[in-house]
Amino acid sequence: MANHVRIIAGYWRGKHINIADNTLVRPTGDRIRETLFNWLGSHIHQARCLDLFCGSGILGIEALSRGAAQVTFIDNDVNVIAQLKKTIADLPKAQRPQLFLNHQQIPLAVTTLSPIAYVLQQDALLATQHAAYDIIFLDPPFNSTLLEQCIPLLKEQGYEKPGTLIYIELQATQSLTLPEHWHILRQGKAGNVRYHLIEVTT
Repeated sequence: MANHVRIIAGYWRGKHINIADNTLVRPTGDRIRETLFNWLGSHIHQARCLDLFCGSGILGIEALSRGAAQVTFIDNDVNVIAQLKKTIADLPKAQRPQLFLNHQQIPLAVTTLSPIAYVLQQDALLATQHAAYDIIFLDPPFNSTLLEQCIPLLKEQGYEKPGTLIYIELQATQSLTLPEHWHILRQGKAGNVRYHLIEVTT
């Protein structure tokens, strides 16, 4: 696997970001990411996003690059979090996010119009805030049960609301059972990966 990944579009188009040395970090590939953000379209503008199991952070960073207002990144690996903090701090100054690490602001040269990036080192299943998100990215490590554990907690802990868009990426052979109030809008497959865009209906 390459040790960097490219931002496809937006403010930081073409910039490469480094990936922490962790075998569980599996960034969403360019082709799938381009498809996903084409699906999201104008929904990304000023959206409040959650990048759960964030790893490299590429989904959330791509969202910020394309005009999201806020992204909360969550991972439980200290090296992953350290690399993501450096990645965000090193983004080009124009539209660089205001960076908060575990809710403590990191001094950066930003403007009042800059989006916000919350980077949290914690168990992804812990509650983080009270307002629901507009878009949630779920791309947990393959060969784990984290997705099954996480899905019911999104409603229980107030992460989702009617109209929330949820992206799920999983191994092609992995089964997926969704709540009745989730509706699949789009889906695709690339190699060993299946991916879905889902809308919360109630």
